[in-house]
Amino acid sequence: MIRSNDDLLTDHAPVGGGDRGRMPRRRFVLSVAATAGLTLLAGTPAAARPSATTGASTTPPSEAPGPGRPSASARTTAPFALPATTGDYPIGTVALHLIDPNRTDPWVTPATRRELMVQLWYPTEHPDNRLLAPWLTPAEAGPVGRDLIETVGGTPREVPGLAAVRTHARLGAPVAIRRGGWPVVLFSPGFGAQRNSSAAIVEDLVSRGYVVAAIDHTHDAMAVEFPDGRIEPNTIIPLLRDIQDPEQLAVFARRMVEVRAADARFVLDRLAVLHTGGNPDAGGRCLPRGLVGAFRLTGVGMFGHSLGGATAAQLMHDDPRISAGINLDGTPYGADAAAGLDRPFLLVAAEDHTRVDDPAWGTFADNLRGWHHEIRMAGARHLSFHDTVLLGPALARLADVPVERVTEVYGPIDGRRAVAVARAYVGAFFDLHLRQRNGHLFDGPSPRYPEVTFVS
Repeated sequence: MIRSNDDLLTDHAPVGGGDRGRMPRRRFVLSVAATAGLTLLAGTPAAARPSATTGASTTPPSEAPGPGRPSASARTTAPFALPATTGDYPIGTVALHLIDPNRTDPWVTPATRRELMVQLWYPTEHPDNRLLAPWLTPAEAGPVGRDLIETVGGTPREVPGLAAVRTHARLGAPVAIRRGGWPVVLFSPGFGAQRNSSAAIVEDLVSRGYVVAAIDHTHDAMAVEFPDGRIEPNTIIPLLRDIQDPEQLAVFARRMVEVRAADARFVLDRLAVLHTGGNPDAGGRCLPRGLVGAFRLTGVGMFGHSLGGATAAQLMHDDPRISAGINLDGTPYGADAAAGLDRPFLLVAAEDHTRVDDPAWGTFADNLRGWHHEIRMAGARHLSFHDTVLLGPALARLADVPVERVTEVYGPIDGRRAVAVARAYVGAFFDLHLRQRNGHLFDGPSPRYPEVTFVS
């Protein structure tokens, strides 16, 4: 499902130095399930067809249970739930299908235009009588669940009810009006992960009064469903398997970050089109009311998990429109990662992520010239910033593996507590630097969050 950007190099020598890249790839991450997962993906039915007006998904009534496919009753019981949001605003969401006319997709042949799916989250007005947005479409849930179970240690099979997980966002609800527009934040997920993989953090930020654009990096994510029902799989894993030289792997990792940063820059350009009344959706689908003038596109923020955190750093270096950024536990790959940044940046590390095992992390932190902090969350592991940390207690039963194995993957911290801590610091950072609201959470250690220590 998601790899650490350190472990996308599997068991080869590390890109950034130290031993972190040589640790077993299952040590930190839920990784894409190699060839078996990709083969199964190819046979996954396009069970969901987004609505032309809302992007909602429906399961065809003729689809009968079968081997590896949960029953209808299993689908309706979600194996985990996202915690309620803490902000003042109800939230809405819409999926955008974007095609970049100026770039070809580097991860497929023959070359095609670069296509992305983006989840736009926003404060809403009058959200009643609208469907709650799914965390994954049914067609995405199958391959993601199989990969999750196999990686944790079991026989690959679907996670019953994964397609039933819902966010707190109402599909297609009108955008709440705010004079001057809402502050904008981009989100980039980890390698192999979906755009909604950290929705618990994203939607809470939106409830505090932000617009967030979450990006599916096509052929980097495990599976991306497009409005016509196409499922585009991860095509990077086979490319990585063919690279054995550590230096070549380092170059490849930087290339991945560059592609992701270009994706994010293009998304930001398309938000400007929405802001002025255009419709950048490739299919011209109906969009929610209130998008015109809804964005404050000066002083944009960006955050990401794992390789998404490296992407946030790279885009902030490349694009002056990004004025504040957060890296959630990702080694800062990228040709300019060590060049330093002169704007606010927050580094959030899992407990076992240190400068000793990841020298690139320390080099990046030491070169930050603007407001910055490096904090660490006790009890957390790399995937504590991924929504499936909330699935942890059920994974031992679903995957038929020891509880100790689940703890190794997600850490001993309780999933809901991990979400609460991440939400607090992400929200406080953007409040401080995008809205000039100082909640004093960065003044030093807080008794409300004893898990967090300040490294710098």
